[in-house]
Amino acid sequence: MARYTQIDYDREMAFIASRRDAAGAPETLGVVRVIADPDNIECEFAIVVRSDLKGRGLGRLLMDKVIDYARAKGTRKMVADVLSENLGMLALARRVGFRIVSREEGVVRIERDLAAAQDATAD
Repeated sequence: MARYTQIDYDREMAFIASRRDAAGAPETLGVVRVIADPDNIECEFAIVVRSDLKGRGLGRLLMDKVIDYARAKGTRKMVADVLSENLGMLALARRVGFRIVSREEGVVRIERDLAAAQDATAD
């Protein structure tokens, strides 16, 4: 649990989308985390969006936020491993400029060059 609640701010960041439910209690809608290597050359991200909110743009907002953050930190490349059946995530990744670099046993490796100019990532 400590690993997820105590962030090394030099190499890690997490962004949480939340709101208040009808009773006023906070509820988490989605989370994106990024962890950079010690030299800040490459970072890996993971994203989770609540099932009933998928396809409504929250994933895109979280992705844009974490890409902007990593780019501002000077990280050169962002990567992730995505389950090959996660077509929604793969489609989102393509829309925000990721490319597939490998496929093996149900996992697709994606990456995006963050040092390149912001190109055709807007829909």
